[in-house]
Amino acid sequence: MKKLLTIMLLLTAMGAQAQTGAAKKAVDNIREQYAEAKQMIAYNNMSEETRNQMTVNISHMAAAIGHQDKIVTYYFNTDFDEDAGDYISKPYFITITYNVAARKHYEEYLLKGNGDIIFAYLSGDSIDPTVGRFEARYYWQNDELVHQQLKGDEMQSDTDAFDQAHRLKEAFTYLMH
Repeated sequence: MKKLLTIMLLLTAMGAQAQTGAAKKAVDNIREQYAEAKQMIAYNNMSEETRNQMTVNISHMAAAIGHQDKIVTYYFNTDFDEDAGDYISKPYFITITYNVAARKHYEEYLLKGNGDIIFAYLSGDSIDPTVGRFEARYYWQNDELVHQQLKGDEMQSDTDAFDQAHRLKEAFTYLMH
């Protein structure tokens, strides 16, 4: 009985370690794609001829918050789609800056070429001034959360961040067509 318990504990530990290794590999891959996206953005911003970005500015009075400004920027690629017989634009990186009253917030969403959301970075001023800023990083693979890093108060859950990225992607499709 003691041997069986020892074997079960060993197998459980090995399974957890393998899962951690797979998560680390996925996170490393996502970080590489993030670095590539940032390079593409820098390259695209060097010339008007290569710029593929769309910025949406929203300014309104929000109930219980007051004046709110939101800037959403989409960075995208445009490729010819043989099946559609037309050029299709797909976002690969989305940023948002906005305020909630006097507090400032910033978000980034990284998408793979097929449109899957693979990373979200969220930061902002905490409601509690003694806490300062908070940050959240979410990493997904095949629509499943594989890793998260949280510092300070959590701004949104991973599910909320994932849903936000999907809504932003849908808005892009609507605005571009």
